[in-house]
Amino acid sequence: MRSHRDKYNLILQEVARSGRQWNESISKQVFADESFADLNVESPDFGDFSWQGTLGVEAGQFVLSGKWKLQVPRACSKCNGVFVDVLSGEIDEHYIIEPKHEEMQAELELTGNEPEALESGELDVLAALREHFWLAWQPMVVCDRACKGLCLQCGVDLNKGSCDCHKQVKENAFAALKNLKFDA
Repeated sequence: MRSHRDKYNLILQEVARSGRQWNESISKQVFADESFADLNVESPDFGDFSWQGTLGVEAGQFVLSGKWKLQVPRACSKCNGVFVDVLSGEIDEHYIIEPKHEEMQAELELTGNEPEALESGELDVLAALREHFWLAWQPMVVCDRACKGLCLQCGVDLNKGSCDCHKQVKENAFAALKNLKFDA
């Protein structure tokens, strides 16, 4: 069996004309790297990385495209409860080994595509997928649109119960301002 390095680190010059296809689940142990240190990768709710994609050649460029999905345990920004967030996205990245002459460089500028130039011709597919995962990451997420959050005074999870804080009338230090009258 090929190693993960061989499977996801490709030498573009060696990719067959027919390209390369993936329709697989990449285990979280293979997909996660040191950038995942703050995530609970060991959680049973942390799923494997689902990836359906292709690497092909179009107009002298190598194109990595496809769809991905990953479920990740997250903490709600409103109630701090843990829930499973499903992140997904599409990838459409263009690569070149190096423009061989000025004519090809001019063609690339005319198309509006800005392919990433890979001097060595080596493409780390996992690194490209990780980059798209982090681009899809939202730092503030909620477990449900109807999440009520925590009481700002006593900290009770308002999704699970209620508190009497809103019934307690506290004197507002700025309440006197509403009595001010201004000359118009």
